[in-house]
Amino acid sequence: MADFTDLPGPRGKDNQPGLKTRVFIGFEDEFIAIKGPKKTALAGDSVTIDGSHTFAQGKGFISCYTTQDTNKFKLDPVGERDGRGKKIGLEFFHPGNSKAVAEFDRQVKNGSAIVLVETPDGEFLQLGTAGLGLEILGSYDSGTLSSGRRGFTFKGEGYQNGLLFYEGDITRPDGSKINAVTGVVTP
Repeated sequence: MADFTDLPGPRGKDNQPGLKTRVFIGFEDEFIAIKGPKKTALAGDSVTIDGSHTFAQGKGFISCYTTQDTNKFKLDPVGERDGRGKKIGLEFFHPGNSKAVAEFDRQVKNGSAIVLVETPDGEFLQLGTAGLGLEILGSYDSGTLSSGRRGFTFKGEGYQNGLLFYEGDITRPDGSKINAVTGVVTP
């Protein structure tokens, strides 16, 4: 366990809430290796994933567009004294009623996933860990002719010990990779 350090305020730096409009979803049974937090003792290491996850050939994180200002991620405490953890809550809206999203909704409900979300600051947060992936369930709404929105609201639930930062490569099904720190895409 790392030593406790001071926790200063923002000191004039931006602290914009929310998430960007892409959610990356990797299905737990498609990984070859899911990395855990670093084992080194530098400040922040215990909450930083140790490198890049690896996928089976032709598999990787899929990207899901979310309507701006509809996605949020929460960690709430669960358990009892001397046995606490965190419950993950994820929610996002994907507009439309395409066959692709309808199939995704039909198939995702019985799976387990590792999810990456991006903060406005460009940091990636990981939801779910090996053996404790997120369950993702969708709800469809057609809206009305005069109001509402048509599409799927997806909710993810799971458990992990706390906030996790992902700084590895985001491998895509086509084999390309997005570096989570620099944003550089390699084919």
